Amino acid sequence: MKTLVALVDFTDVSSKVLKQTHDLASALGSQVILLHVVPREMPAATYGGEVPLIPVEPSQETIQTDQRRLDALVESLTKLGLDARALQFKGPVAETVLAETSRLNADLVIMGSHHHSALYNLFIGSVTADVLKRASIPVLVVPCDVPAQEKT
Repeated sequence: MKTLVALVDFTDVSSKVLKQTHDLASALGSQVILLHVVPREMPAATYGGEVPLIPVEPSQETIQTDQRRLDALVESLTKLGLDARALQFKGPVAETVLAETSRLNADLVIMGSHHHSALYNLFIGSVTADVLKRASIPVLVVPCDVPAQEKT
């Protein structure tokens, strides 16, 4: 595998995605591309005010902050001896991931799963499920920790 694309969203699962990416890239001698899609922001509601729940484009400050975080992750991987770079985009997450992995001729996508409830997935959706359904290349899903009450 020449090119591994790892999706990072700066949540807790991102560290697990990076660990899996490091392990695979080290073993296979692969190039790593960290991919981050800056999500749209939900406007904050104020007491007594009606705010429509229409996402707005991320602020320039959010974009710059995310880019600095992404650059730090790339630096940590390169210090470990990996050939790594980062790409950041705005837009719909699943569509952007699918388009960019195709454009990059990626061999594998590595992404996390957040274990949202069925109700959340019904109304909001799941990027992981959408990518899994539509990807033309293998996808490795790294689970986040399962809450204690769900463990058996």
